[in-house]
Amino acid sequence: MWLQFPLVVTAQVDLVLLLVTLLALWTRLSCLSYPGAVVFDEVYYGQFVSLYMKRVFFIDDSGPPLGHMILALGAYMGGFDGNFVWNRIGAEYPSSVSVWNLRVLPAVCGALCVPLIYLLTLELRFSHLSALGASLLLLLENALIVQSRFMLLESVLIFFVLLAFLSYLRFHNAPNSCFRLCWLLLSGASCAAAVGVKYMGLFSYLLLLGVASRHTWNLIGDQTVSHVSPDSH
Repeated sequence: MWLQFPLVVTAQVDLVLLLVTLLALWTRLSCLSYPGAVVFDEVYYGQFVSLYMKRVFFIDDSGPPLGHMILALGAYMGGFDGNFVWNRIGAEYPSSVSVWNLRVLPAVCGALCVPLIYLLTLELRFSHLSALGASLLLLLENALIVQSRFMLLESVLIFFVLLAFLSYLRFHNAPNSCFRLCWLLLSGASCAAAVGVKYMGLFSYLLLLGVASRHTWNLIGDQTVSHVSPDSH
């Protein structure tokens, strides 16, 4: 009988990673409905959200649609029907509009950037202390906190960019296995999502392509690696 008792499960928890993640969620999500008025480019992105909620066909020539669709998803979860006039910055949201839901997805993406940069630093072979320092810099950066707390796309873009690089490094550093390819697929999907949020995500894709090309070139010149085995590539 292959099953033996008692069944024992062992788990390792990085308390530093857990702590910076909780702090990131607190700084990005606390009092998210304040101020209860349109802030900066919310007046611009809100117009697209209303069109999605009203199911009105439109052509957006200002950029790719994925970012606007993510914002619309948050509005949909909050029951927003699109009946709000986005005509000026500072306009008060009515009580029928869930401001928290309009801003929650960018806030969550901004919060998740902190643990992502922690893990990314570790994948770059730096120490845990360096990873903590990098995550604290991102955690306490005032501009990133502000951008994450409103219905804007910068935090969503940064999230997908960091996820793409982390996934690729996990693929590159992981031992040969079938699961290793999942990291590569996640990296490609994250790159595509970054470009789908804003066209400037294309530069991150080109940078990642350059890093992958360098790794491939080094792999070709490594005579200790078998070029016959597909798992080595």
